[in-house]
Amino acid sequence: MDALLNLLNSTIGTEQAIMLGLFLFFLPIFFFAYWAVKRGAQFTLRPIAGYATLKSLLGRAAELGQPVHLSLGVAGIGDEATADTAAALTVLDYMADRSAVNATPSTITVANPTALLVAQDILRRAYNRQGYPEEYNPTHARFVAPPPLLIESPNGSAGAFAYAAGVMRLLNQQKLAANVMIGRFGDEFLLLGETGAQRELMQIGGTSAPGVLPFVNATMTHPLIGEEIYAGGAYLANKPSHLSSLLAQDIMRWVLVGGVFVAIVLKTLGLV
Repeated sequence: MDALLNLLNSTIGTEQAIMLGLFLFFLPIFFFAYWAVKRGAQFTLRPIAGYATLKSLLGRAAELGQPVHLSLGVAGIGDEATADTAAALTVLDYMADRSAVNATPSTITVANPTALLVAQDILRRAYNRQGYPEEYNPTHARFVAPPPLLIESPNGSAGAFAYAAGVMRLLNQQKLAANVMIGRFGDEFLLLGETGAQRELMQIGGTSAPGVLPFVNATMTHPLIGEEIYAGGAYLANKPSHLSSLLAQDIMRWVLVGGVFVAIVLKTLGLV
């Protein structure tokens, strides 16, 4: 056992080994959940007001003739916050399809060039799927500020204040139906959320950064708290892979809770 621990420490590290073990434990649960969902298994998702509102929001934007602003956060693809950016891109995929049909293109802002390229590709594919390839305009996804302008904030998260300044200007000057902010944010989230609140915009937003969640709850009309941002594919598009992931996570939670309970009982009885 000691030799195995020394090997792990000298190669990938103990923390990475634990994460790898949890991932390998999660995989068979996920594939079982995916098999069950594909076979027609039904389960109830708890209501999340943000996603329910977002579904009706795009229709309202079409009636008003005003776009919805979507911020993908300050992170990109390939960094430590890729999961948050991917969650935002999933929401963009849903919004792009509806915007193409309603002829009311959304306004997307990014702070990272890797996220910009993916966002533009998602928009292009959405217009192609809906049969309006000629309506695609890559400038609907705007690159506001580059990564070198990221500033380290006091709570340890990266705050792209240059990006925030650019988006605040957009929120103040452009007529918008709503403001949606999903992805990785730092302290600049409060600046953006407060600007939208002053304009009395409908706001939906969230992030996984714990230090930013108070700002989310204070400024968003419908906040998405923590891991709720990763559930967009399941709530908006009912994608089997996303539904399977949620089901697998719930199963894994119950397995871990059961394991902790058994360990407590065995420890109490003096068996371990």
